[in-house]
Amino acid sequence: MAAGSFWQGFADTLKIRTDKPELVRAQVSALSRQIPVLYMLLLANAVALAYTHYGSAPDWMTIHSVIVLGAICIFRAIAWDRAKVDVDNVEACIRHLKRIRVLAVMIAVLFTAWAITMFGYGDAFQRGHVAYFISITVVGCIFCLVNFPPAAMLVVAIVLGTFVVFFGSSGNEVYVAIAVNMALVSVMIIQIIRSFYANFSGLIETQNDLEVQHKAMIELSRQNEALALVDPLTGLSNRRAFFAVLEDTVNAAKEKETFAVAMIDLDGFKPVNDVHGHPSGDELLEQAGKRLRKIVGPDTLLARLGGDEFGLLLKGYDDALKLMALGKKLCDDLNRPFMLNGVTVQVSASLGFATYPAVARSPNGLFERADFALYHAKKNARGEAVLFAAHHETLIRHDSQIEQALRKADLSSELSLHYQPIFDIQSGEVSSLEALARWGSVLMGQVSPGTFFPVAEKTGQVSFLTRVLFEKLMVDMQDWPEKLPVSFNLSARDIVLSDTVEWLIDEIKTHNIDPGRLTFEVTETAFLRDFEAARTSIRYLREHGARIALDDFGIGYSSLRYVHELEFDVLKVDRSFVAPLSHNERSRRIVKTVIDMCQNLGIDCVLEGIENESQRDTLITLGGRLMQGYFFAMPQREVKLDALGEGTKPS
Repeated sequence: MAAGSFWQGFADTLKIRTDKPELVRAQVSALSRQIPVLYMLLLANAVALAYTHYGSAPDWMTIHSVIVLGAICIFRAIAWDRAKVDVDNVEACIRHLKRIRVLAVMIAVLFTAWAITMFGYGDAFQRGHVAYFISITVVGCIFCLVNFPPAAMLVVAIVLGTFVVFFGSSGNEVYVAIAVNMALVSVMIIQIIRSFYANFSGLIETQNDLEVQHKAMIELSRQNEALALVDPLTGLSNRRAFFAVLEDTVNAAKEKETFAVAMIDLDGFKPVNDVHGHPSGDELLEQAGKRLRKIVGPDTLLARLGGDEFGLLLKGYDDALKLMALGKKLCDDLNRPFMLNGVTVQVSASLGFATYPAVARSPNGLFERADFALYHAKKNARGEAVLFAAHHETLIRHDSQIEQALRKADLSSELSLHYQPIFDIQSGEVSSLEALARWGSVLMGQVSPGTFFPVAEKTGQVSFLTRVLFEKLMVDMQDWPEKLPVSFNLSARDIVLSDTVEWLIDEIKTHNIDPGRLTFEVTETAFLRDFEAARTSIRYLREHGARIALDDFGIGYSSLRYVHELEFDVLKVDRSFVAPLSHNERSRRIVKTVIDMCQNLGIDCVLEGIENESQRDTLITLGGRLMQGYFFAMPQREVKLDALGEGTKPS
């Protein structure tokens, strides 16, 4: 078994390993450096042997034969030095190795035959030089061919085999001893060749494995980099990719080149997530991405920027009308119902455009203006597209001025509270008060809450405003009748921060105020931001005795669901339903439905925005009882608890 394995291994050593292309390439590369040395070694040793035999051997052996052999060596050495073997071409390398193997046999036969012939001339020293020439030359040649065993083994067999046979049969004890010694050396040389070749082959395989691993790592890195630029849910580009391409596009933009950035937001996505679950929300985002891709085509950069927000980079758009037409098409397509796991849901989409170079020449400038246009669309034209224009720049500057003024303001002295009463229309008495913020800025004069609160919300300053105003409310309540209720507005940010609601309760306790007198008003925006956090905060406030009102009821997407799950104490019907009551039957029916629902649920229904007698009378006929508006009383700094006068009290 061991002997068979040995000979099999020996036989493998003599093969050209066509199954290992990397090894073949390495052998050719090594031989291209070593074989020229081999020929120079042969030439030098042949000249030395011819020199010592000059005069003893015939001239054809010492001169003419050496000239021929030398010419062969020089020619082959130069040919090897100039040869540029394409190591990437495995077939060419294999052909090259086959030629080397043939040439090795031919050279070995020629030089061995010449040296053996030379042995018949000269004295003992000259014949000893022949033995030395054969042994030292073959050893040198073998080490030059050691990377290619098929050639090296053939040289060993031809040269040393001939040496051993020739000197072993000479009858001279010394030469016989040299032959035996050379036979043993031959076995050792063969083993050295095999061992070296095994190490060489192993090294090439290791290098090849390392190269394969390196390429795999590079490919994996490339794939990871590609994945890092892809949104895993929709398969679209992600935020990082969007901004990278946007920056490259701006930097590479040529004179007069135009393009547009679009920001798209799904209005009503959060309620879909809350009502139908996150899997349905994910499916909605996937379908929305496919609808957008179908419209803009495969060559347009489309990215999911996060949440339900998408970004577009539209090249070549220089016509505002075409841009708005595309925006309308995108919004209309997203406004169509979606089928999610057998359930039909409907959302809408708002969109903001910003164009290069008309409104901005930097990536951040374009994005910020597209984002502002989107914000403007959501606030004033929900479900439509808005193109950033000059008057928006004015609004941005104004918002920036407000932001800076807020940061520089002494809010403790500049902020104040005005109070507007909510009347029980049946008794004519004040039912409660609503605290309304006022800001008399040293820099900007009087600033509307509808202007500075959104800026404070966007810049993260709103929580500080809330705390300043609530402390003022606590101080004011010290001087009021002990049972007079008051409502206080909380921002969407306030209601999702647990430390803020905990601080509110602590302040109530510190000032020894009955929590039951306080109603905290929240809008649906708070639940769209983070439903679970908002629900936790509302429960915390109610558990400590405070009441909760849902402000602007009716203008959201799923307010009924919030009423059902959060058990509000008060619903405040938005003024947009009250304004058209006198001429809009649909508005009357909606308000009537809400009033009846509140009565059935046992919660208060406050009707906001009453501005004339007609609205008041219509609401009374619909069953309304708690009313608030300029018709009854304007917000004032000084609290007035007077009952309704003759002009505002129903007859």
